[in-house]
Amino acid sequence: MFHVIRDALEAQQGKIPGLLRVEVGRNFASSRRAVDFSLICDFDSRESLAGYHRHPAHMQTRIIVDPLVEEHWIVDYEL
Repeated sequence: MFHVIRDALEAQQGKIPGLLRVEVGRNFASSRRAVDFSLICDFDSRESLAGYHRHPAHMQTRIIVDPLVEEHWIVDYEL
């Protein structure tokens, strides 16, 4: 399952304007507060981030990923 999710998320790179980097990692730690994996995306602007959520390639990715994920948390921040 992880490989399906990772491949779908990584396939967005190069298809969505302003999406500079996609990194998906599996958690090797086990604790009751641990998550299974994380997704880190870098965008060139807040506008690109907003466009990402509406982009057809992202919508196709969600069709694959959403049924495989029980819950998720999102944090958007600037460096």
